[in-house]
This record gives sequence, structure tokens and C-alpha cells, in this order.
Amino acid sequence: MKVKNKTHIYIIVSFLLLIVLFLSAVMIGRYNVSVSDFFKIITGNDDVPIIDKNIVLNLRIPRTIVALLTGVALSISGLVYQEIFNNKLVSPDLLGVSSGASVGAAFAIVLGYTGLVISLFSFTLGLITMFLTLIISRVFKSSASVFLLLAGVIIGGFMSSATGLFKYLASSDRQLSEITFWLLGSFSSVTYDSVIILLPIVLFGVITLFLLRWKINILALGPEEATSVGVNYKALRMVVIICATLLTAGTVAIAGVIGWIGLVIPHISRILVGRNTKRTIPLTMMIGACFMIVVDVISRSFTSTEIPLSVVTGFLGTPLFLIILYTKRGIVNERD
Repeated sequence: MKVKNKTHIYIIVSFLLLIVLFLSAVMIGRYNVSVSDFFKIITGNDDVPIIDKNIVLNLRIPRTIVALLTGVALSISGLVYQEIFNNKLVSPDLLGVSSGASVGAAFAIVLGYTGLVISLFSFTLGLITMFLTLIISRVFKSSASVFLLLAGVIIGGFMSSATGLFKYLASSDRQLSEITFWLLGSFSSVTYDSVIILLPIVLFGVITLFLLRWKINILALGPEEATSVGVNYKALRMVVIICATLLTAGTVAIAGVIGWIGLVIPHISRILVGRNTKRTIPLTMMIGACFMIVVDVISRSFTSTEIPLSVVTGFLGTPLFLIILYTKRGIVNERD
């Protein structure tokens, strides 16, 4: 079967799976909602318990939407970073964005802020961190990607230390536990306001990267090859980096730091349809959204308190990654 046809099949199947998972996630949890009651709620029938209605409409629907958007954003960010830097081991926190966003959130928590103010601090510091990374990379006076990576490591390390400082300065066990829990990722405080904030950020970043998906293939070839075919390498790479940063900073600001998804999901897409961002970007969107919804359901369904998202992604992502690499080891090489 041709790769193009396989890609269409994978995308259709993953899209249908996403719909099933989304509807299931709204009904499944520590308190289950029956299928009949769910359809009564979404059709406006008031002949259902008020608690069921509140759980579905005010808790699970916005939470599942944010989980979907988070999965899309982080997986695509990881994919484009891996492509433009030609490094399969990078993830969305490559340029220190997650570390910077963590500093912003920890700072806001120490100051006593709550809710969306924490998200605002987090998002702002995440963007500032990216620009600091870009500025420092200019000090090396080289266009080589390795210097941008080094700048990201430098800034990320500094921001991690700053986060540690704010944890030390936390005035109470409540603040410290809040910072720690936030750093591990959670959808527990998600509301419709979170959806309204995150949705335009994700739409902008995803649509831009989707429209540029064939050019990202050219970026992966390097500056000389890209320039030779008429592509402005520096400008296009900057656009891709900004979009990926917006996606990462936006999700971290709303849900905290979530590991693994930006590393594992791109590998799954490449193994299924090959290394071509025209195919991997749409497939990565679907798989990432499915994966994150499953993670959210697991995090809130089996214990009296929620399991942090990064804990779940770590337990799922590690064996999944090992299994994929082992079963597909014959085709995983430098150009896959």
C-alpha cells in the first residue's frame, strides 16, 4: 500500500478514535455518567440528576477539551523541534520554555496569586525565556543549530534553579505543594476560561505549522539546501520556533509541565508514515490528542486524589517508547 494511502487511513482511524475517546472521557471517572444520561444532558433534556449535569457540562467537557488541545500542541511542538534541529531526542522544552513558564507560575504562587493570574505569569515568562535563549545564541555569532540548543540548555538550567529558589521561599506547605503539583501537570483547575485562553493560541500555532508543513521538510535539510531552493531559512525557522514556543508556553501556563508526549508521539508518527511533515503533522495531531485524553482519564479515575499528568505520561510513555523502538528497530535510522 502506498504511503499516502496509509497516511489517510491512519488519520481517519485516529480521528474516529479521538471522537470515541472524547465522548468516553466525558462519561468516565470516579463518578460515571450513563450513556443515556449523557445524551439527555447534551440535548437539553432536564430529566437527569443535577450532579450528572454539573459534572458533564462544568467539569469534564472543558477539561477534556483542554486535554485534547494540550495533546495536539505538545506533540506538534516536539515534532517540529525534532525536525528543524535534526535531533530525535529534543522535546517541547528544548529552548527552556517549560522551565521559564515554571518560574512564572512558581513566582505567582509565592506572591499569593491564584487561577488565571498564575497562567498569565507562566505564559509571559515562557515567552521571555525563549527570547532570552535567542539573544544568548546570537552571542556565539553562528547560525548553527547546536548553539541555539546550547543556549536553551543554559537558560533552562538557570530557570530550573530559579524555580528551586521559589520553592525554597514558599511561605507555607500549601504553597510548596501547589508549586510541586503544578510542576507535574494537572487539569484539575481547568474551566471554560481556560478553554477560551488556550484555544486561540493552539489554533494559531497549529494552523500556521500545518500550512508550512511541506516547508518544514526543507528546513530539516539545513540552511544551505533550504537557501538553494529559494527558502529564507532564518526567517522560516524563526516562525516555526515562535509557533512551537507559543504552543508549549500556552499549554504549560494552563496545565503545568507535562513530559514525554512531545518526545514519544512524533516518533510514533514517523514510524507509521515516514519522515515527512506533510504526513506526520496531521497524524501527530490526532495521536497526541488521543494519548492526552487517555492520560487525563487515568489521572482522575483510579485514586481519591488526582495523579499528576507527568507521572502518568512517564509510566505510559517509557514502555511504549521502548516497545516501538524494539519492534521497529530495523527501520529506525538517521533519516527515518
